[in-house]
Amino acid sequence: MFQKNPRSQQPLLFSDINILSDRSNKILTNSWAATFRKEVFLQINESMFEPMFSKLASRPNTPINILMSLEMLKWGKGWTDEELYENFLFDLQVRYAVGCDNFGENEFCMRSIYYFRQRLVEYALLFGLNPVKELFEQITDKQIEKMGLKTDKQRLDSSMLMSNIADLSRLELLVSVMQCLWRMLSKADQSKYAELLQPYTKGSAGQYTYKLKGQEVVWEHIKEVGLVLKRLLDELEEDYGANPIYAVAKRFFEENFVVEEGKTRAKNNNEIGPGCLQSLDDLEATYRKKGNRGYKGYTLQIAETCNRDNPVQLIDGVQVAPNQVSDIQLLKEGLIALKERTGMDTAVTDGGYVSPEIDRLMREQGVEQITTGLTGSLPDHEEGKLALSDFDMQQDQDGEVTQVTCPAGQIAILNITSSGNSYRLEFDALICRECSNFKKGLCPIKSNKKQTYFRLTVPKERANSAQRRRHFERHKEEARNLRTAVEASVFHVKYKWTNGKVRVRGLFRVTTAVICSAICVNMRRIDRYRKGKLRGKQVQAA
Repeated sequence: MFQKNPRSQQPLLFSDINILSDRSNKILTNSWAATFRKEVFLQINESMFEPMFSKLASRPNTPINILMSLEMLKWGKGWTDEELYENFLFDLQVRYAVGCDNFGENEFCMRSIYYFRQRLVEYALLFGLNPVKELFEQITDKQIEKMGLKTDKQRLDSSMLMSNIADLSRLELLVSVMQCLWRMLSKADQSKYAELLQPYTKGSAGQYTYKLKGQEVVWEHIKEVGLVLKRLLDELEEDYGANPIYAVAKRFFEENFVVEEGKTRAKNNNEIGPGCLQSLDDLEATYRKKGNRGYKGYTLQIAETCNRDNPVQLIDGVQVAPNQVSDIQLLKEGLIALKERTGMDTAVTDGGYVSPEIDRLMREQGVEQITTGLTGSLPDHEEGKLALSDFDMQQDQDGEVTQVTCPAGQIAILNITSSGNSYRLEFDALICRECSNFKKGLCPIKSNKKQTYFRLTVPKERANSAQRRRHFERHKEEARNLRTAVEASVFHVKYKWTNGKVRVRGLFRVTTAVICSAICVNMRRIDRYRKGKLRGKQVQAA
């Protein structure tokens, strides 16, 4: 049954903290532990987790704010579960941070941590909610309000996260699937298929592939395993079709093989999508190649405040998704919620977030996007000549051009072509003939031979891309100055994890790990700012 921690707010009159010397007590109450206790532990709303527990009279839960705080410290400090538990039992700072002023107070066994994590996963699967993310937003919003931080400007960045899975080859995965099917079978069915599955069950998947030399040999074995897998799926469907292991095996077969005219054919590597199964232990991890490196796992996106008036900047948005999801898709999914929470009016990003879809969404939400770069090629024009991005085009909320001003300051007469796909810009001939840009042959505006009219036809998509480049050129220095620090924030969130590999699997567990680490990053920044003020130093945010 659910029960709040009765010791959250009221400190003990007599405790192990009281017997410390004045000097030691001062060091403790000015340490990171005091900041964590005040800014994180005491801000945890335990009632959020009440639906995860039985309403029947039963043994009360281990205090939620202690378990949740320890989970945050685990990921923020890069501890294993054993290190986490030992620090909780014997480290005075850790115990003080989670509201335990006496040694031996609120002790629990390791299973309580595992059961709590299991409840979190089950709750998320049942209701489609992530209470840890909701808790992060509540804590961060309180910190922002308390410190009077401005959230109108937000900077965003993304990074790859590796799932805690083995890097298996395609054949090794196939053999692993066969072994899972074998363990799924009843004793009678194991006897029935013993001879068929014996080559794949007498050793590990690595041992099966170790002696195979050459790509052609490996390819023949892939074909052979595919035929056996197809037979098993057909014959076992009636008895095992509802089994999750059967469903995984069927998914793997459909991703790696195709049945054509009754014959099973192994797909070529270029026929397999990035969302294909990467591990039997993590069904949500996907494959993505970035630069010259391949990643199996997830992608992380964070948003943080970046107004220069803020004394400290905090991470206030975290998103995690399978890594085949692009930066653009992440921004589309998270922008509206971030705008509603923070009142953001400026988003600072890199070129990976630029697209016509994002342009439209930004206009709809009243958010200005400034970037450090653009994707795609440079505009086609000769060096020294004016480009379409040199023309100032005013656009409405729908992205339609409402007014065009040339580099010399002349406002064009704006018409839509009969196809509706382009704008026809007409300029005053008298003004254009006297324009120095036209006389020097620098202007892209075209005239007839007698120079009685001057026109320029601009496709709508070209107009949008030109204005995107114009906006970029005008704000790129500001964007670079504002955005640089967010890359350090991404590093701080994941630097405890070797090569960016999180020691858990599954989207929910990985998301929880990232959020807990982000809370600790914010706590360290607040602690550093608080200590700077205590020393009388001027603290300025990046």
